[in-house]
Amino acid sequence: MMNRRILLSLWTIIFIMTGFEIQPAEANHHRLISRPHYQIEAQYDPHLDQVRAHMVVTLPKNQFKKQKEVYFHLFPNAFRQWRFDQVSKPTKPGFIDISKVSVNRQSVKPVVRETIMKVPLPKTVSNENQSKIDLDFMLQLPRGGTRLNTFKNTAFLAQWYPMLAVKDREGWHIDPYTTTGDPFYSIMSDFDITIHTPRGYEVISTAQDQNQQTGNSFHLKQNNVRDFAAVITRDYRVLRKNVDGIEVNLWYLDGMEDVITSLHQAALNGMHFYNQRFGKYPYREVDVVLGETGFGIAGMEYPGLVTSVPKIPTREGEKAAINVVVHELAHQWWYGVVGNNQVKEPWLDEGLTTFSEFLYMQEKMNEHDKSFLDRVTVRTNEIHRTVGLTSAEPLYRYPDSVYGLMVYVRPAAMLYDLMKQVGTEKMMKILSSYYKTYQYRVATTGDFIKLAKQVTGKNLDPFFQKWLYFKSQ
Repeated sequence: MMNRRILLSLWTIIFIMTGFEIQPAEANHHRLISRPHYQIEAQYDPHLDQVRAHMVVTLPKNQFKKQKEVYFHLFPNAFRQWRFDQVSKPTKPGFIDISKVSVNRQSVKPVVRETIMKVPLPKTVSNENQSKIDLDFMLQLPRGGTRLNTFKNTAFLAQWYPMLAVKDREGWHIDPYTTTGDPFYSIMSDFDITIHTPRGYEVISTAQDQNQQTGNSFHLKQNNVRDFAAVITRDYRVLRKNVDGIEVNLWYLDGMEDVITSLHQAALNGMHFYNQRFGKYPYREVDVVLGETGFGIAGMEYPGLVTSVPKIPTREGEKAAINVVVHELAHQWWYGVVGNNQVKEPWLDEGLTTFSEFLYMQEKMNEHDKSFLDRVTVRTNEIHRTVGLTSAEPLYRYPDSVYGLMVYVRPAAMLYDLMKQVGTEKMMKILSSYYKTYQYRVATTGDFIKLAKQVTGKNLDPFFQKWLYFKSQ
């Protein structure tokens, strides 16, 4: 993700300085994998900015052994009473209310504390049992919200439903909401979503959307993704084209016509570029939604769907936001397919994604960032000496002012230095091997370092200690 605050701060820096454990994929093992299954039937009311829905979550058999409760994230409740900076405060509050909760048809009383809901299980779940949690929810959409938002005749649904929290060897991950980075550590799941809209609306989503409409209803199914996002709109138009067997759609608003051709081509080129270097994108469709619709909407990644601003400021004036589009598309590899705990190790997806973006801009757009990366290296060394921060901290430890430098750009500089040391071919082998090894799973910093050492046959511990942890041997 490159939210607006990070996005703009990085552009400003560039402007100034230049002057639960996831199972392997079905495709790899040719067998049915037990994942959480969400079934949601939702009704959208644009006059009230509301979504009313019934949701059934089927818990996987093997990931909830001997559990007496399960936890869900209710991220929309962050917008009920805004506790963060005033710049990102929504102009109208939002929230999510839960009702009629049952487990295997037995009514239960959940405990909701802000953005966390605990659902008790009537009987301890054993390895042989599979539990279904039924509930109703009412989502009140905020206006001017971060990620979750409404703008004119469009609703942006991100982290909009009760999301099953991850349970792994460390226990339940029920981290609080924050506007810094992505507090959205999620598990691979299957989704069967029906959205009913008023006449004239279109739904853009994580699923393959074309030909899924019957009357005013959209039936959307997507398996093996980390979460499910949707945009419900009357205002957007689309450019469609296929590359490498993937439908690449660019959605735009009136007034953006001067950049849509170049941005759509960048999306097509970016998908092909990453397919060649990292490994094949495994889904049939990806949507790029352009928007300038309030704080924190443009510059976001979700499975199968990304958002971007249409233009960015430069010394020569505004230009098409090609770098933002290819950055968010790179997240389809680093976060979407290869997962990580974005709360605990945010550098792992943002650093790889920023490196991927810079690599594309260098090779395809002839834009070179070496001098910028050199200056960022010096600046992050100064930050470490001053406040002790490294590039491998949990996101809660970073002030907004340094998050982009420490989590996005310094790790990108690190990967460029690694490529200089081992060569481009070996560097691409590291990334493609990492993608192949950890696709549909959750990787860690240790996993990445171990794989880089295996591919290169070198002891890279001192290298990563220097770059990530600011330690010299």
